[in-house]
Amino acid sequence: MTLVGIDVSKLVLDVAVVSEAGEIQHRRFENCTTGHAELSAFLAGFEGCRIALEATGTYHRQLVQALEATQQHVSVVNPAQVSFFVKSQNRRNKTDKADALMLAMYARERQPAAGAPLNAALQSLAREVNAVQRDINRLKNRLEAARHGLAHGQVIASLERRLKALEDERAVLERELERETKASNSAELALLTSIPGVGTKSACYFIAEVGDIRRFSSASKLVAYAGLSPMQFQSGSSVNKKSRLSRLGSSELRRLAYMPGLVGIRHNPILKEFYQRLVAHGKGKKSALLACVAKLLRIMYGVLIHRQPFNPNYLRP
Repeated sequence: MTLVGIDVSKLVLDVAVVSEAGEIQHRRFENCTTGHAELSAFLAGFEGCRIALEATGTYHRQLVQALEATQQHVSVVNPAQVSFFVKSQNRRNKTDKADALMLAMYARERQPAAGAPLNAALQSLAREVNAVQRDINRLKNRLEAARHGLAHGQVIASLERRLKALEDERAVLERELERETKASNSAELALLTSIPGVGTKSACYFIAEVGDIRRFSSASKLVAYAGLSPMQFQSGSSVNKKSRLSRLGSSELRRLAYMPGLVGIRHNPILKEFYQRLVAHGKGKKSALLACVAKLLRIMYGVLIHRQPFNPNYLRP
């Protein structure tokens, strides 16, 4: 097996290739279409490549698509996990070349699975809607402050015009997201919206962010990806802190699941019963709500994996 680590930056790809015999080669390519083609041609000369690179937000996406098109085993790994691994190696140097080699070593030791391809265009739509919504919230706060202050009338009028324009833009993007999702994932959309508390908009966001549900081998993996798995702090007899959420994972998925979870504790019989039971046993309301959000993700995983609509009696005696 040939191990490949790729350190991705906006303009450059630093590549480390480690053969089965332990020989190391370093190459550098431009992070552009031409550079991706040159890298693919270079890797074609090696047998059984296992490629690891960190998620970078946007700069790695076209590269991953180009490598997957050549049937390469590509793992996009969590930067936090790589950081913990690097610290365990007691590495002294911090360079792009050294980072690429560490990614190759991470691939050898951890053997991360290749991720299922995401619909990057659909995900970009969903994330842009969220970005526009954040801009709207900021503008609303400024408008509220201006109306209660001594702002000039033209300042208030300007803020109102920009707010209206952003709200119109959000509506356009939301309609396109729904149209695209119905065209590409109509079956998944129908399954998710069969769950009380999950509306069309939330289902579209979920599909865009998660992609093919089969990329997660279990519901627990999906919950962990959302950063909703509890972390325990216990050592010996004196250290036994209260568990808290890890928050290691996709903040986007965690955020988009929150509102359906909030609706679910009122209208979803399974979540409502679960929430009431947790609160009755002394769980704080916020902690109980987050536990219900995690349970909702498990339900969403179940209906998609089993290709069956929501059944409130599925887990009941």
